Amino acid sequence: MKHQQVDHSLGDGIYFSQESYPGFIRRLIAMVTDGAILMFVGIAIWIFLSLLFYVLESHRSPETLHFAIWLTIAWVYMTVIKRSRLRTIGYRLSGLRIIDIRGSRPSLTRMTLRLLMWTYGPFNLILDLIWLGADSERQTLRDCYCGTYVVRATAQPEGSAPMHLTRYFAGGIAPSYPRVVRPRKFA
Repeated sequence: MKHQQVDHSLGDGIYFSQESYPGFIRRLIAMVTDGAILMFVGIAIWIFLSLLFYVLESHRSPETLHFAIWLTIAWVYMTVIKRSRLRTIGYRLSGLRIIDIRGSRPSLTRMTLRLLMWTYGPFNLILDLIWLGADSERQTLRDCYCGTYVVRATAQPEGSAPMHLTRYFAGGIAPSYPRVVRPRKFA
């Protein structure tokens, strides 16, 4: 009998049962809810600043200040709060949480990268949602490259397994990211 070696150079990561991953509708509800909340917060900040600048009889526009305040609140909401036990309102309503590939809360750096990938690309909402439907772990492309899972709030890992680099060739580039390789089940 031949001994098969398993590559553990990237370490081990966790994986979940298919029922632990939320479907398209649940994730869409979370996205729309959180987007609506950030939009309403932006409008409320604009109204407040416009009134404040009017009362102070300022001849300057509150646009720059509004953008800076809203951007800070959006970053805190989509990174600090989303990764915490509190979670965003969209994630709480949808019964979701976000974790990293090892089962811990994602770092602020990882969450910031995830937010930047959502905002500035290289992936867009449509491509992310198409990928979500085709991926075995129901990860968006942002989640794949940031090493995060969005799972149901009550989900528990099914196990752990070695991580390997996965490569996809598209548009003349071959980006890679670490992916947990589930053990094969034999009949």
